[in-house]
Parts: sequence; structure tokens; C-alpha cells
Amino acid sequence: MSDVEIIEAILFSSGKPMRIPEIERASGLEADQVRSALKKLTRSYRSRNTALEIAKIGPKYVLQLREDYKDSTESVAQRELPHETIKIAALIAYYQPMKKKELVEMVGSSANDHVKELKKRRLITVERGAQGNIMLNTTTKFFEFFGLEMTKPEELKQMLMKKAGLK
Repeated sequence: MSDVEIIEAILFSSGKPMRIPEIERASGLEADQVRSALKKLTRSYRSRNTALEIAKIGPKYVLQLREDYKDSTESVAQRELPHETIKIAALIAYYQPMKKKELVEMVGSSANDHVKELKKRRLITVERGAQGNIMLNTTTKFFEFFGLEMTKPEELKQMLMKKAGLK
């Protein structure tokens, strides 16, 4: 097996974004070998007509479905979060820092359960702010979970609203 094949197998099996040190430990390869294999693998996926891609999300790498194919697979893909919870996540990302009270006013009291789920998964922070307001913000894990790179706030807002089916 080549280094490239080993890295591909690790990313496929992981199913989540991984940092280079994590890939090193899993593969037994040195950092330079991992970086080289990732570059080759990324070029290989870009040059092929395939539904998959190697994406870099911050300092992590992931083998994932290309955006163009997500609509085609939605009916068979298992969602990790219900659609309504994704909508709540998009609203929080869009309006962050967002008062929890404003979120509940927008979507109703069901927002409380979705906020609890997002907090439990460490996708958002829930903190008491000025004047006792409960404030909601996204976390770094939020971006990893949704396969997003940190971009300009406006681009992120548009991307999240589209993913949640709100625009």
C-alpha cells in the first residue's frame, strides 16, 4: 500500500475532519509524508470525475461528498441533526451573537430544545451576557460539523441559510 492509499483509507474510515498529527498517529507516517500524501490525494480527487473530494477545514482534512451531490443524496443520507435543529443553528450563526430570547420570539418555544441539542454537541455556546441576557454563539466545532471553512461573515451567513433551506 502507498502512503496516499493509507491516508485515503484513514480519512474514509474516520468520517470526520482530522488534523495532521491525528493522521500521523493513525497511519504511522511522519508529518512530511502525511502532508505529501494529502497533496497528492487532493490533486487526484480534483483531477477525477468523482462525487468525493478532499477538503481542508481550518487545520483539518476530510474526505467528503462534493457540494454538487448533496441534494441528490439527501433522501438516503442519514442526518446527524434534524432539519429543524439545522435551521436553528443557521439562525444562530446568522445573527450571532444572538439573544436566546430573540430566537424564541422568532421560532417559538421549540427553539429551547434545539438550543439544548446544539449546546450538548458543543456546536454553540450559551452564556449569560450583559443585563442577564442569554447569548448564543457558534463554536469552532460548528464549522467542522457543517464542513465549513471560516469565511467572511456575510458569505457564511448566506451559505448556512442555503443549507438550512431558508433562502
